[in-house]
Amino acid sequence: MTIHGETLWLHPERAVLWPARRTLIVADTHFGKSALFGHHGVAVPAGSDRHDRERLRRLLEESRAARLLILGDFLHGPLASDSGEVRDLAAWAAAMGAIEIRVVAGNHDRGAIWDRTMPLEWQVQDLLEPPFCFTHDAERAPRSDELYTLSGHIHPVVRLAGLRKRAARVPVFWQRPSGLILPSFGLFTGGSVVRAEPGDRLFAVGPQSVVRFR
Repeated sequence: MTIHGETLWLHPERAVLWPARRTLIVADTHFGKSALFGHHGVAVPAGSDRHDRERLRRLLEESRAARLLILGDFLHGPLASDSGEVRDLAAWAAAMGAIEIRVVAGNHDRGAIWDRTMPLEWQVQDLLEPPFCFTHDAERAPRSDELYTLSGHIHPVVRLAGLRKRAARVPVFWQRPSGLILPSFGLFTGGSVVRAEPGDRLFAVGPQSVVRFR
């Protein structure tokens, strides 16, 4: 899609590529969620963090991006600086070499953004790079006709009715007149069913492509 003269590519791995700035953009990785759930006795799929880190590494390599922007909820909650999850994330970030990793802090990152043990940059305020405003929650971002918002937070999905009684839930990119809401990158994050309003467009994430849904 072209926004204010800038081209953005929607990727089926729930990411956006901004070629002009060699920037890969994702939202809502929620690293550490499985560990935090496990600590409270909730059964969770094993290896979800490792799988999502590998997806990011592969995307950065394939896109040849020089920068990774994560639009909030990098972590699901505070993690002890000496925990295995933080050590794994620090090793992963360090292995990215010269690639800049910047996190625009989200609501789940509260209490974690001051942890400096990981080699990445925390962006406490919205990141303004005209024509874009990068934020976590678009509802809290400043309104401007000159800035187009890229955000996460909602984890948008749609239901696909089929022959089975239970409809499938498919992640979508939700394009609104004022901004684009990304699906959650983390595979263990759930989603909120959204309804397109007049002027909106929905792009469904398939196994190998992104397709116009509505």
